[in-house]
Amino acid sequence: MIDFSCDPPRVGEEAKASQGLGEEKIASFFKRSMGDPNFVLHLGGQVRTPIDLSALVLKKLKGDAEAKLGTPVTQAVITVPAYFNNAQREATIEAGRLAGLEVLRIINEPTAAALAFGLRETKTEQRVLVYDLGGGTFDVSLVEITPVNISVLATDGDHNLGGKDWDDRIVVYLGQHFADAHGVNPLDNNVSFNDLLVRAEDAKKALSSRNSTRVAIHYEGQRETYELTREKFQELTQDLMERTQCLAEQVMTESGVTWTNLTGVLLVGGSTRMPMVHDYVRRMSGKEPMMGVNVDEAVAMGAAIQAAIDLREKSGGKHETFFLGGSRRIQDVMSHSLGMIAVSQDGSKYVNSIIIPKNQQIPCTIQRPYQLRTRRGDNELEIYITQGEIEDPRSCSFLGKHRLTGIHHSSSGPTVLDISYAYDQNGVVQVSALDHASGIHLPIRVESLPSDMSWLSRPPQASLAQEHLTVYMAFDLSGSMAGGPLQQAQKAANAFVDQMDLAHTSVGVIAFADSVSISINASQNAKQLRKAIGSLSIGMVGFGNATDPFREALDLLQKVSGARFLIVLTDGVWSHQEAAVKRAKACHQKEIEVVAIGFGGADKKFLRRIATSEEASLLTAVDKLVSTFSTIAKELTQRGSGAASGSSRMKWFG
Repeated sequence: MIDFSCDPPRVGEEAKASQGLGEEKIASFFKRSMGDPNFVLHLGGQVRTPIDLSALVLKKLKGDAEAKLGTPVTQAVITVPAYFNNAQREATIEAGRLAGLEVLRIINEPTAAALAFGLRETKTEQRVLVYDLGGGTFDVSLVEITPVNISVLATDGDHNLGGKDWDDRIVVYLGQHFADAHGVNPLDNNVSFNDLLVRAEDAKKALSSRNSTRVAIHYEGQRETYELTREKFQELTQDLMERTQCLAEQVMTESGVTWTNLTGVLLVGGSTRMPMVHDYVRRMSGKEPMMGVNVDEAVAMGAAIQAAIDLREKSGGKHETFFLGGSRRIQDVMSHSLGMIAVSQDGSKYVNSIIIPKNQQIPCTIQRPYQLRTRRGDNELEIYITQGEIEDPRSCSFLGKHRLTGIHHSSSGPTVLDISYAYDQNGVVQVSALDHASGIHLPIRVESLPSDMSWLSRPPQASLAQEHLTVYMAFDLSGSMAGGPLQQAQKAANAFVDQMDLAHTSVGVIAFADSVSISINASQNAKQLRKAIGSLSIGMVGFGNATDPFREALDLLQKVSGARFLIVLTDGVWSHQEAAVKRAKACHQKEIEVVAIGFGGADKKFLRRIATSEEASLLTAVDKLVSTFSTIAKELTQRGSGAASGSSRMKWFG
């Protein structure tokens, strides 16, 4: 909170005191608006953005630290809500720079709290849910703590949910009661509204130690005192508590963790002092909340520990005096999926094609090919990067328009660009690209979004983009695939997905044994594909070899246009080979190219009969599956859709 009624502005408790006295020139809870270019306040004779306001807070903290330490402070580790997106993280780093600080690292607040909690010596592995309810934001992270590491498994949150919302419920409730009794509403006046905000926060704090409290309201000559009970307060805010539970259980579901195999729930953030939070966590988890950290100081302590670790590593161990014993190395994740705007399989709409799934460990980099038909001379490519989980890109956040220039024309077919998408250690997005054929890095310029993005609502126009490719991978899940073979097959499938141009390619997964199951219909969403691949298990479609995937594949692929492929992986001999061959040839006749991959007890002659060609029948070893699938992905990408027709089949490995 900042008070701009004086020069220099007051920050923190002094500003809160001014608000209680009715001062209107107050900026508060602007952390929620970090990264929002449309949020500005006119205060102190200037236009203030959330970055400007945050810089003032950081500058005040910097000054306080220098006064206490008696030495200049030039570097900082800054904590942010785990659910902050790229724009919010970049804005935080910029605020640090404006405050005169070199930002060594951005660290998620629940992770910092877990790091502080991890100072306690433990010889056992713990799986802890960090429940971080602050004044303006809520985060929840599932963290695994071992004697040497702290690993964040998953995280989620809401940067518009925090203690302020509990205060607001009191304000609205009492304001309405006053308006009903006297015909005037104290919320209509800024001075009385600010006064009631301060009284509501005081009432909330009082109800943490008492069962009831009294709140007085003075407005337009009228005075009223209301009694507020803890029970009524809980009733007014029940839905807010339920929102925290939904987010907590969503994180656990994504990680495959239940309350029973959770060590406990660690409460962090000043708002967790409310008794209703403790009661709700007990009912929700069936466990007593974990204690052992100061809910107000844990995040700052974790940031200090991380700074000490970083300094020690950079100095080669020379800064031992800054190193706190018992601390552990952390591995964090990113709370938002990273994607790009692509054209759907049928060409009817734009979709959000996820490249790096949510809860991927950071830092991380994924390189994907991108096929582009070019004209003579230099060419350009515009890529719209997104953050979000929804298929409709209009429901996602946009990270700007990345323009790639200097792309040379290829007369032999589509130009293939290798584009790298990355989250750095701060969760900030980095994009780079190179020409696959020449290995030359391409210039990238990040531009502001067009003011008119309504084109996302209209059908895509014909462009120079490559024709759409649809691929299904069919996996033999008979009993002989149990253990290592299935694990290698899943690794191979993930490697295949990672190397496909999902802007122009849809991939699906089929499981077969005694029956057939479509694990996922053709999708351009890497997150959903990884989930489907990870769900493959022995027994889900039986244990034998009674059937094959060709009937279902034909039904799926004959409905789509463009290049179509079916990649079949098997490790043995099927029970009804002749029927399978007949159905495979029906796929061939529909110009669906079948690639047959076998290992273990697979029969080379049978593979040749179901494959489209000799080159498309491959006998390999189980430990070569990843490289085999990777090679196929590269062939599909580099040779483009010219292989779709019967007259120009893919010449594998040729």
